[in-house]
Amino acid sequence: MRATMPHPGGRRRTAQSGISLIELLVSMLILSVITTMLIMSWISLQNAFAFASADNKARATARDALTRVSSEIRAAQPPSALSTTPFYLAGTTPYVCDGYDCIFYSAYNNPLAYSSSGASGLGPVTPTGKPLLTAIWLDTTGATAQKPQSTLYWQRDTNMNDGLDSGDLKVALATDVVNTPTSMTSNPIFTYNLYDATNGYTRTNALTSLNVASVVSVQVDIVVDANISHTPRYIELMTTVEPRNQGSN
Repeated sequence: MRATMPHPGGRRRTAQSGISLIELLVSMLILSVITTMLIMSWISLQNAFAFASADNKARATARDALTRVSSEIRAAQPPSALSTTPFYLAGTTPYVCDGYDCIFYSAYNNPLAYSSSGASGLGPVTPTGKPLLTAIWLDTTGATAQKPQSTLYWQRDTNMNDGLDSGDLKVALATDVVNTPTSMTSNPIFTYNLYDATNGYTRTNALTSLNVASVVSVQVDIVVDANISHTPRYIELMTTVEPRNQGSN
């Protein structure tokens, strides 16, 4: 009977357990590729969501600003029975009626928007029924061709001193507005449509004492940049408003 010689290692080895270094490296490479694809997909989804959110926000901002501006201009009224136009011409920039600023008298949506007799804050206040100066104006301070974004403001003569100054209430209607002279989209915000028997229908971006009585409507064009940090994405909304009290006594 033959004797069985013992294995040099003490026990007979069967199939090898574990994985080789090459198999480990290949697995890590495949896992890295899959992880990178997942991360890139997640980043793309985040960017798409951020872009859609910015686009919707810019569109809502422009729409709300356009609604407020058109409502204010539509309801503008002459300051007294002796005046036939609500538009204000005696101011200085930015309180003038040009392509980027529109100044008029109004009591829109504010029962207290009337001047009063007597000293401010002293004694009884007697309303005179005179609408207050109201300004819709674009602040282009610091705007450049590389960064044309500006802020569109609403301002009312709330301190009732018959003027517009730093003491009045001022509200930002829209930011990132790019209707600026330094921008590629240099469309004026306000275009005044005129009509008279001599010239028929004409348009201007500046009202004067010679043409203010001929205003029949105001075109309002607001352009907002929805993608400030990357390639510009412009949202443009436009409407035409007829001041219903223009030319009335």
